[in-house]
Amino acid sequence: MNRGFLFGDGFFETIRIVNGQIPLLQTHIDRIADALAIYDLYLSFDIDEDFIQSVASGYDKNGNLRINFFRNGQGKYLPESNEVAFDHSFEEHSQDFFLPASLDLEAELKNAPTNLCTIALYPEHKPIVPWMTVKSLSSIYYVLAAKYKQEQQADYLLIQNTDGYICEELISNILVQKGEDIFIPSLKSGGVNGATQRFLLRNYGFAITEKQLTMQDIESADAVYSCKGSTGVSRIK
Repeated sequence: MNRGFLFGDGFFETIRIVNGQIPLLQTHIDRIADALAIYDLYLSFDIDEDFIQSVASGYDKNGNLRINFFRNGQGKYLPESNEVAFDHSFEEHSQDFFLPASLDLEAELKNAPTNLCTIALYPEHKPIVPWMTVKSLSSIYYVLAAKYKQEQQADYLLIQNTDGYICEELISNILVQKGEDIFIPSLKSGGVNGATQRFLLRNYGFAITEKQLTMQDIESADAVYSCKGSTGVSRIK
């Protein structure tokens, strides 16, 4: 058994493959690099386009490639090595995948798939700490949140930080539209900075404002969008 299993000492990246292509390739690479730095993990190999493509080459269908990165070697709480090992798996599915294409983000969002559903708020506040901005192999906070979502019979569950601001949705980032204004939760609010959100900020940062969002902002919004690596952008309110 490795340290990822024994101590949750690692993180994972879920990468959508669409018709053999990886739409968010560079933002996945960027996010892996950030996670390695936060977890103080060292590489004996490069994680670049060639690495991701080589891992993905065995899967030519539509679905999600999951790569688990964990600290290699022995030790208990104190590791004997900071070098990285990894494994991977694949789950086939054919969900719609949508990303904006033109420079007019407001117009592009009107083309996003719509899945208007119930939205609840998780009462257990999430700490604002760097290691909880990574998709950790130790995900008990999100496991318990998912159980709460099921109990509430909700379709989406918003996560709030210890300051009471919305930082993310259970398995996605959120984009909030009010009039002509488009907001995301502040990147300092403790949420995971997902691959789709990174894509939006890279390509539409001029049209997006970071904000300390409250549940009242969500309820009064004209539209709320889920931003998830496996499906891209979809409207949920």
